[in-house]
Amino acid sequence: MAKRAEKAQANRQAILDAAAVVVGRHGYGKASIARIAEEAGVAHGLIYLYFKNQQDLFDQLLPHVGEAMLRYIAQATLDAQTLADREREGLEANFAYLREHPALHRILNEAAFFAPEAHQQYLRRMAGGYTRSLQRGWSAGEIDGYDESELEVLAYMIIGAREYLLERYAVSGSRIEDLPAHVKTTYLRVVARSLGIDEEKIMSGTQDTRQTG
Repeated sequence: MAKRAEKAQANRQAILDAAAVVVGRHGYGKASIARIAEEAGVAHGLIYLYFKNQQDLFDQLLPHVGEAMLRYIAQATLDAQTLADREREGLEANFAYLREHPALHRILNEAAFFAPEAHQQYLRRMAGGYTRSLQRGWSAGEIDGYDESELEVLAYMIIGAREYLLERYAVSGSRIEDLPAHVKTTYLRVVARSLGIDEEKIMSGTQDTRQTG
């Protein structure tokens, strides 16, 4: 039974991984079961043993790939002692993961239309983790000028800022580049000033590339 369960888990993982590749390459609209089965190297019928239909597969795809990124960021910031450290190291981890897994960007964006429930669930999951990080900072007295009830709003605003910076400065066709150093600097300064964090602490370990006159 154990081996059968392991095989089933491996098959499901392979199908989801293949779906991520296909959606990242062609988009949800052209991610047919046939293409996904071919990418996974399995028969069409096997997919329906693990997913009710194509929509069920799409609904489970974003949580699958999104959770992997959130775990990566959580691991990268595990030893961060302050909110400033978590923000700086989390930003680096966020873009490092996207560079290695650029398909996630397309999967996330198109999921708003092709898998809206999964998209909303993922946004709540992502914002929930970010809100908890802000709550830790708020409880430690690192955030100034806000009530605890406002932290979730701040989380969504900061996540939105990252997404727009990604679109403007990091997306290059099907590839994701690192954010330019001056963009990271500006982002971190804005976050620090907005939350009342010491700028020197949040900028520690980064290089300020602004030119001085």
